[in-house]
Amino acid sequence: MKGHFYFIGITGHAIRGLALAVRERGFKVTGLDETGAPPGSDWLDERGIVWAKTFVPEQLDGVTAVIVTGAHATPEYPAIVEAAQRGIPVKSWAQLVGELTSGERSIVVAGTHGKTTTTSFITWLLEAAGRKPDFLVGIQPFNFDSSVRLAGSDVVVLEGDEYKSSSLENTSKLEYYHPDVMVLTSVEHDHPDVFPDLASVVDRFIKVVQKIPEQGRLVVWAESEMVTTVAASASCQVVTYGLEKGAYIARNIAYLPTGIEFDVETDQGVIGRMAAPLYGRHNVLNALAAIAVTVGEGLSFDQLLEAASTFKGAYRRFNILTPATSAVTVIDDYGHHPSEVKTMIEGIKLHFAGRRLVVVYRPHTYSRTRALLKEYQASFDDADVVYMTDVEGAREAASERTVSGADIVAGLAESAVFEPDRGKLADRVVADAQPGDVVLCMTVSGYDDIAGELAQRLSQEHAK
Repeated sequence: MKGHFYFIGITGHAIRGLALAVRERGFKVTGLDETGAPPGSDWLDERGIVWAKTFVPEQLDGVTAVIVTGAHATPEYPAIVEAAQRGIPVKSWAQLVGELTSGERSIVVAGTHGKTTTTSFITWLLEAAGRKPDFLVGIQPFNFDSSVRLAGSDVVVLEGDEYKSSSLENTSKLEYYHPDVMVLTSVEHDHPDVFPDLASVVDRFIKVVQKIPEQGRLVVWAESEMVTTVAASASCQVVTYGLEKGAYIARNIAYLPTGIEFDVETDQGVIGRMAAPLYGRHNVLNALAAIAVTVGEGLSFDQLLEAASTFKGAYRRFNILTPATSAVTVIDDYGHHPSEVKTMIEGIKLHFAGRRLVVVYRPHTYSRTRALLKEYQASFDDADVVYMTDVEGAREAASERTVSGADIVAGLAESAVFEPDRGKLADRVVADAQPGDVVLCMTVSGYDDIAGELAQRLSQEHAK
C-alpha cells in the first residue's frame, strides 16, 4: 500500500496503537510529540517507529495525510500550518479509523460509561471463537498486545467515544465509525466543554443511531430512561438488556472476590450461567451487552462461557494490584465521572462486604469538576475515607483554575482530606491504612501510577 501518515501527539496511548496498526497495513508512519515521554516514547522506540519531539518542515516531505488528536490539533500549530500550506490533508485519527474499516462489518460500543470494558469483552469473545476481529479500544485490553488491530478483517469492534474528534472539528469520534451494530450502555451529561447540557448529549447519540441501517441492530440498556429515549429514534432492530427487564436479563447474581456470576435469561428461559473475572453491578450490565451482541453475531452460549472465563479485562478498569492474601487490597481504576465513582464504590461494597474503603481520587478537567460539583459531592457517600487531590487540567491545563479538589471535599464528610501534594498524599494513605482495608485509586495523569506505588508500599508495611 502507498501512503505516508504523520501522527501528531503520537506517544498517546490510542494514537500510538493506531500508528502501529497502520504501519502493519503497509503504510509509512512517522510522527511528532513535543511532550513525548515514557512509557509512550519507549513503546514507539521499541517498535522502530520514527518520531520527533521538535517540528521541522522537512518532516512533512512525502506525507500524504497528517493525523491529529486532542489539544495538539489547533489551527496555529506549526505542523498543521505547514500541512495547510503544502495542501496536505489533516484528519482526526477517528476519521482515519473510519476510512480504514469502511469495508468491514462495524460493531461500535458507545455510551457515557462502560465503553472500554464492553468493547474489550466483545472483542475477546469474537477472538476466542476464531473470528479474528479488527478492533480499537481506548486503553490496553489485557487479552491483546495492543489496543488497536486493523489487519483487514471482515468485522471490527470499535470503542465509540462521543467526544469531539479533535480541536479542529466538533464531530464525535463515533460518528466516523458507520455502525452496523451499536451498543448504547448509558447516556449522561459529560464533557461540558463540548456538550452544554444533557439534551445536547442525547441529540448527538440520536444523530448516530438514526444512521444505523435498517438491517442493523441497536443493543441498549433497557432500564435507562435516556438510553430508551435515544433508542426510540432507531429504524433498526433494538435488542434490550438489564437486571430486571430486557431481552437479556441477569438473574441470581453473585458478587464474589473472584468476579461476577449470574444466570442469563432470555424469552427461552435461563440459557446458562455466566462467570467472568469482572466486578460490580455495572460489569454485569456490560457483560450482558457483550452477550447480546455476540449471540447476534452467531456465537453459541457455550462459546461465550468458555471465553468469558479467560477474559482479563482492560488496563485501569477495576485492576486488583495485590494478591488475595495481602492485608490491604489495592484497586486501580480510571473512573473520572461522578456516576463512575459511585458505581465503583458500590461494586467494592458488594465484592468486599464489611471492609473499610479508602478512596484516593483525582478530578479530571476544570469544566467537568465545576459543572458536576454537586454530583461529585454526592458520589463518595459510601466511602469510609476519601483522599482528594487537586484537579488535573488535561486539555484545559492553560485555563483559569476556577475550581479545586478542595471544593469537592467541602461537601463531603469530615473524614475527607484534600491533599494536593502527591508525595504527602501517598505517605498519609500508607500511614493510615489498616489491615483489611480496600484502597481504591481513581486517578488520572500525574497520579496514574500511584496505585502501583501504594500496593508496593502497603505490602512492605504490613509484612513487617
